[in-house]
Amino acid sequence: MRRHEIVRDIILLALGACLYGFCGAALEAYGSRAAGNIGGEVFVLPLMAGLVWLGWELHK
Repeated sequence: MRRHEIVRDIILLALGACLYGFCGAALEAYGSRAAGNIGGEVFVLPLMAGLVWLGWELHK
């Protein structure tokens, strides 16, 4: 494997860990709220997906 492939794999692993941690925290916060009260997480999660997509497009 070349060095840039190793760095890419490490970055993807870190991204997955961060997404997993954030989604877990968002679900925990959502579960502790009153019924029907969503927080800002509903706006941040699609933004995160958009940023991953934008990074991928800039990479090309």
